[in-house]
Amino acid sequence: MQINLRAHGVNRMQAAKIALADAIIWLWLHQANYDSLFTASFIEPAMLALPSFVLSGALVIGITWARWDRIPRTLRVGTALAAAAVGLGLTLLPQLPAAPEFAHAALVLGLAVLCGFAALLRLETLAKCDDFSTLSVALSGSLLLFYLLNLVLLLVPRPVYDFLVVMAPLAMLFGTNTPAPSCKRLGPLPKKVRLSPPSIAPCLTGAATGLVVALGTVSMATSPGQLFAHPAPLFLISQLLFIMLGVITAFGIDLRKASYFALLNFSWGFGIVAGTLVRDQFPLIPEAFLVDLSSFVCLLTLVGFFAFSGVWINTLGRTASMGQEMALEEVAQEAGLTKRETEVTALLLEGRSLRIVQQELFISEGTARTHAKRIYAKLGVHSKQELIDYFKRHLAER
Repeated sequence: MQINLRAHGVNRMQAAKIALADAIIWLWLHQANYDSLFTASFIEPAMLALPSFVLSGALVIGITWARWDRIPRTLRVGTALAAAAVGLGLTLLPQLPAAPEFAHAALVLGLAVLCGFAALLRLETLAKCDDFSTLSVALSGSLLLFYLLNLVLLLVPRPVYDFLVVMAPLAMLFGTNTPAPSCKRLGPLPKKVRLSPPSIAPCLTGAATGLVVALGTVSMATSPGQLFAHPAPLFLISQLLFIMLGVITAFGIDLRKASYFALLNFSWGFGIVAGTLVRDQFPLIPEAFLVDLSSFVCLLTLVGFFAFSGVWINTLGRTASMGQEMALEEVAQEAGLTKRETEVTALLLEGRSLRIVQQELFISEGTARTHAKRIYAKLGVHSKQELIDYFKRHLAER
């Protein structure tokens, strides 16, 4: 398992790099999907909804069929370069005196497809965090940087703005040569665990936040004064919590990470399409009601995260502990240790002294010492540190 749910240390340098890359990708996705200066009066968000939804469904099937646990390097590089090219086309097209209609349609379709890939790559970038604490710091930093970058874009001249937005997708190249490694699975989880609320909560949350995008008033700020109202801070925080819960879950379920991230993407797209259909079918719904509904969904997302994340982390922790015990028993059995010697070994690996081993197993100190000597002899080690190194080496190979 990659994420150490009990870790308290934070890899600050890694968290800072991932936070910056995530904020830039996130900013570009918002610029592309909402009524920003980049797409004002040129693209309606609904034009991107259906193609992105179809693509996300295809990604779930394709990635599962291809058995990817990580996104290939060529796809990451190609997505970044293509997104920059499409952004350049969207910027230059309105300046052309007689731009063909098919060019407009092709660029919009390309943008929809690339947004889907970018959202997927964003999740994989966050999955590079190797512990829960670093992931939390990276996402918190991403939110702050998102607002800071928005402020910078609103203050710079329009040509600089266009240049920065066009170049932003290149942030997806971050970590191209060091992709998130395949995590060691916790083993087949019981069906009851896989279908439990904590396991499906990220998908439900993704659909809810997508619904907010389509029904609410989430849009990009067009002036510094609107920065903390568009998009709504509550929505942004709920989106980050949805992503955090999704990344945590991806490290524990018996499903490839890339497949699960594609499934989260699909859930998000489903919410957007559902909200778009509702708005089309009921155009007379009061705007105030939709805003209140969006805020309510965001609040449910926050409550759902705190309600389910603790349960899911505890479930993963228990399962990880059971998996480690089983692996230790396998190594001990291969080395010819008896059941009692295996119990003594487990306590020694926890740093317990022979006196504590005696008390824990209700045996005499002499018996505990004899077991320790036999364990050392069978494993060919001469100290407790060598014993720890022996099991670290053999457990890492599994």
